[in-house]
Amino acid sequence: MSLTPILNKLSLTDLSPIQASFFNALFSTLILLITVLLDKSKIKIYHNKFIWLLGITNTIGILLQYVSLSLLDSVSVGLLGRFYIIFALFLSVLFLNETLCKNDTLPIIFAVIGSFLITHFSGDFNSILGVIATLSYTFFFALTNMLAKKTVKDIDSKTILLYNQATSTLLLGIILIVTNHLHTIHISIGLFSILLSALCSGVIGLLLFYEGLKYISFREANIIRTLNPIFVFIFSFPFFPLPLTPKFITGAILIIISIIYMNLYKDKKTSS
Repeated sequence: MSLTPILNKLSLTDLSPIQASFFNALFSTLILLITVLLDKSKIKIYHNKFIWLLGITNTIGILLQYVSLSLLDSVSVGLLGRFYIIFALFLSVLFLNETLCKNDTLPIIFAVIGSFLITHFSGDFNSILGVIATLSYTFFFALTNMLAKKTVKDIDSKTILLYNQATSTLLLGIILIVTNHLHTIHISIGLFSILLSALCSGVIGLLLFYEGLKYISFREANIIRTLNPIFVFIFSFPFFPLPLTPKFITGAILIIISIIYMNLYKDKKTSS
C-alpha cells in the first residue's frame, strides 16, 4: 500500500481528482469480481447497514485523497496521512470499546508536531486546502476501516470489499457525470497508474488488512499500518524529490518515533 501515493500522484498528470477517484474504484471492483469468479464464490445480498456505510465513507475518502495529492506532494500527503492512527485510536475508543492508555499521549503529540513540520505549510489557499483534504480523507478511511471491523466477523472479507468498492464506483460515477468530467477522459499513463494502484492498495492491501482484523485488534492493525511513510518516502524520492530541510527531517523523525514508541509499548504490555 506504500506505492499508492506515488501511483495516485502520477495519475493526476493526465486525470482530474474526480476522474482518478472513479477509475480507482472501478478497477478495484472489476479486479474483485474477477477474483470472486475465479474462486467460484457466491455473491450474497446483505442488509447490514454498516456494509453500505462502508461504501459511502470510502467514496468520500477516495475523492479527498486525490484532491489532497493534486495540492500537495506525495511524501507530505503520506506523512500527514499518519494522523490516521490518531483518528483510528479515538474511533476505536468511541465505537469499539477499546482503551486509550496514558502512554498513547506522548506519541500522539509527537505525531501532531511532526505533521506540522513536514507539511511545508506556506499559508496559501492550496496549502491550506491540501492539509484539510489530507486530514479529512485520513479520517474517512479510519472510519471506513472501523466500520469494517464491525462487519468482518460475520461477512467474508472479499464480499465486504466488493460491496465497498462497487458502492464507491456507483457514487463516484454519478459525481463524474454531474460535474461533466466524463467527456474529457482519454487513454493515458494515468489510467495505467490507477490500475496498479487499485491492484496494490484497493484490492490486495485492503484484503490483507481486513483479514488481519480477524486475528488482531483494530488498534494493533493500525499501528502496524503506520509504517507506510518510510516506504512512501523511499519510493517517492526518485519521482518527486523534495528538499530535505532540517524542518522536514525533524518532523519525519518525530512521526517515526511516535510509531516505534507505540509498537514497543504495545509489545511490552502484551508480554506482561
